Amino acid sequence: MQRNIRLVLEYDGTFFKGWQIQPKQRTVQGELEARLERLCSQPIRVIASGRTDTGVHAQGQVVNFNWDKDISLERLQHALNGMLPADIAVLGADEVPPIFHARFDARRRTYLYQIRHQKQALGRDQAWWIRRPLDVAAMQEAASALVGHHDFTSFCVAAFEKEKRDCRVFDCTWKELENGLQFRIEANRFLRAMVRSIVGTLVEIGRGIRPPGAMSQILAAQNRQSAGESAPPQGLFLNKVLYVE
Repeated sequence: MQRNIRLVLEYDGTFFKGWQIQPKQRTVQGELEARLERLCSQPIRVIASGRTDTGVHAQGQVVNFNWDKDISLERLQHALNGMLPADIAVLGADEVPPIFHARFDARRRTYLYQIRHQKQALGRDQAWWIRRPLDVAAMQEAASALVGHHDFTSFCVAAFEKEKRDCRVFDCTWKELENGLQFRIEANRFLRAMVRSIVGTLVEIGRGIRPPGAMSQILAAQNRQSAGESAPPQGLFLNKVLYVE
């Protein structure tokens, strides 16, 4: 009998060419499907809540796949964690209704971005090192303009992306940490590299290159050239995905 299995994954994206399978490249999807095929003795295709790019990490990536083996979820999770490389971990496993789809059923996704003000040897692949202090108040003022329903074409790096570019942002906040900053954004959906484009633009505002009020103008322009450069990938984390259970 076919079972629909959902996994919650954590991974360090440093040495992956992103989530999606690519020929002759190391990807998270490729590593996971290879282990599932060994367990099931047949090809298994997994569906993810969203694709993370090269160097981007995940704390709560959600995937689902069809499975016909009579094995407990506890054993499945234990077996996968024993087979997967050290930079991927299965945090949880459960069985969901046949109609569940990790991508299309997701209602909200949350990303975090880490900035550090002091150079670090440990954790350098999980934060953007910016030595000079940033104007956090200006960055927060600008970030607040993103909350609500908007067309995010100005923050979409894929010029020919066919999907609609409107997203609803529920939360967009900066938090000061002991040694840096953390950016949190929650939305119903995200465009390719949208968060990195937003963070890069907000950092320009924090550096005084742009005024906080520029964010509304950037949104209205619906032109990628009007926004700032994208932040580097290593500071970005897919934090969690929410579903209506």
